[in-house]
Amino acid sequence: MKKDIHNNLIKFGSLHIENLRVLDISGDLVQVENFLKGQVTSDHEKMTEGTYQLSSICNHKGQVIADFIIYKEKDSYKFVVDESLQDILIDELTPFAKFNAIDFIKLSNIVIGTVSPTGELVSPYCSNDYFQLNISIEESNFEYINSINDDIWQAANKILGNLFLNAGDVGNFRPLEINYDNLRVSFEKGCYRGQEIVARMKYLGVDRRKFCTFLTIDLFIITKDIKVIGKIITLGDKKVFNAIIKKSLFEEIEKKDGIIKII
Repeated sequence: MKKDIHNNLIKFGSLHIENLRVLDISGDLVQVENFLKGQVTSDHEKMTEGTYQLSSICNHKGQVIADFIIYKEKDSYKFVVDESLQDILIDELTPFAKFNAIDFIKLSNIVIGTVSPTGELVSPYCSNDYFQLNISIEESNFEYINSINDDIWQAANKILGNLFLNAGDVGNFRPLEINYDNLRVSFEKGCYRGQEIVARMKYLGVDRRKFCTFLTIDLFIITKDIKVIGKIITLGDKKVFNAIIKKSLFEEIEKKDGIIKII
């Protein structure tokens, strides 16, 4: 499996991620950090200058409203968010931000994504033993030639269990259902909206479903017991996709013809 993922599926390189937008979180740094502490699911206080962190926000029911990547500069923070979620994120956070004199400013910067061998980047936002992922924010006139395509980028994220939502997913999932408890949620930080429900699901083990990444042959037939989330990526003669299945059915589904690996 190591050789299959590394050599045949995931190629190293970079690309302009055209669907990502950049928001500047404008305001006094102390106020911004206090605001983030009470809103985002990740622990931004662990970030150092120049690093990126996967994060999200929930509603009071613990359902994910939007996901994004936080970027920390010396004296400020930025959100990198899917274009379909940008206005949803702003509308959701503005009622809380105004009490801290915080504004969200849409920037014209572009976002470059990079897939590289593990260990090559100093602070990737996501990685395994074989490859790692990171982004960079560049000026809008930055000239760039893609060396990988969007399918490679999406497949690499899916293999690492990192799901990017869009506007159609708002409020449909809780963090534990889509692997955000491993990548986008801190269970050590203070309270954020929905935190009590998310923590209860974590520690009481009430979630009976499992988030997985499927690697299958191209002709694999997806049955009704496999709930696909997001786009199915076809790379050569293989498919890569994320799905939710019942934990009780995992071993049965794993034996289906056409499945190479369930991660």
